[in-house]
Amino acid sequence: MKLSLVLLICFALAACSTKTEKREKNLADSINLEVKEVKLKNGMTALIASNHKLPIFSLYLFYKVGSKNEKSGITGASHFLEHMMFKGAKKYGKGIIDFMIEGSGGSTNAYTTNDQTVYYENLPVSQLENILDIEADRMENLLLDKEDFTKERAVVLEERKMRYENSPRGQLYLGLMQNLYVGTPYGTSVIGEIPDLRSVTRDQIHKYFRRFYAPNNLSLVIVGDLDENKTEQILKDKFGELKPSPTVKEDQESLKDELFVPKLKDSKVIAMKGESPSPMFMMAWPTVKAGHPRGYALDVLSSILGSGKSSALINQYILIPRPVATSMYAAHQSLEKSGFFFVGGELVKGIKLEDFRLDLQKKLMGYCQTEITERSIQKIKNNYLVDLYSGLDTNAGLAQFLGERQLLFGDWRFYKKELTLYEKVTVSDVRKECMDVFSRPSIFVSVWDQHK
Repeated sequence: MKLSLVLLICFALAACSTKTEKREKNLADSINLEVKEVKLKNGMTALIASNHKLPIFSLYLFYKVGSKNEKSGITGASHFLEHMMFKGAKKYGKGIIDFMIEGSGGSTNAYTTNDQTVYYENLPVSQLENILDIEADRMENLLLDKEDFTKERAVVLEERKMRYENSPRGQLYLGLMQNLYVGTPYGTSVIGEIPDLRSVTRDQIHKYFRRFYAPNNLSLVIVGDLDENKTEQILKDKFGELKPSPTVKEDQESLKDELFVPKLKDSKVIAMKGESPSPMFMMAWPTVKAGHPRGYALDVLSSILGSGKSSALINQYILIPRPVATSMYAAHQSLEKSGFFFVGGELVKGIKLEDFRLDLQKKLMGYCQTEITERSIQKIKNNYLVDLYSGLDTNAGLAQFLGERQLLFGDWRFYKKELTLYEKVTVSDVRKECMDVFSRPSIFVSVWDQHK
């Protein structure tokens, strides 16, 4: 489960013996995660990994449903359901779930994205059977109490306001997604559109729940101080008799990749009025979906340009005698069906956006030659390995790592391919992606209050 120190040093310095060089070429073989995979007859996949350091465990449930599965009229349904899942089910009613988890010294939370809804708990191992019983109950018998539904609608509307309308950064990101993915399932807010949130009914949410909250749309991961055989039997006892959704496979297969391709033929510049006293911006280019071989060179490129004080954007826009920006960043966003590369930041007051945009576009093209070197790529690879190693060292980190790959790629072992692809990224690969991406049409979105 752990990278050897020798391997890390060899990978960093690229100065090892011939024998070690052979090992370095097979980096994927150096991380061997021991995972017991359980497939139930109803289509549920469960992954079990033991870690006996402490008598605790982390449980992650990855439901393959997010905003991309929603239609007009019920946008925000996935996120709304995330809230309602904590309001009780048939066996464990109102307030009981939080009381049981917090009363045993545990913690629980959840999040919703474009592609998935994830629930997670961290608890003493003595509570394993209880928490699995809770999860099976709320998957099959969610209450959706009418009074709670009405109250939670108000909570979700307030969250929408806080995260987007009253947040310049949120407004900026939503504006980018709406314009980059206009006419596609990625072009709506994960929280939902305000008219839909106000009008969606309990019956609509319940039908949505029945379609997607089912064992054949779930990847469950448990990591901790476990008896793997006993854990498998508990899973079969709690989840084995739950009915699969008869339509979820058809629903998922109907979401063809071509439905998510941005229809960006020409560059666009969009100025939005917001509360930011100085201009905030995001500039984006369409790329590739999660798992595509080109994506790994783009990941490396984003780190070279925008991660850390030595990165190109920080050095040339912030750490100069007369700074142009107060913050700058770059990232490659890989979604299940599509992806985009983006650069963003906040500018100093008085900087003209159009002048800045043209200068940024020019500098980005120049970076393709000046900033991408063997040394800069090796540094990013080293950082990636250290971050990966640190993440896998906790129950929650490993559970999330396994679950994301199981849900996105249908196989938790996909990390082997990822490591191989990262290891093979070269200067030529990154320069090629850099020139290709920055020569494409882009979207430049800004938000600020010009009167402040």
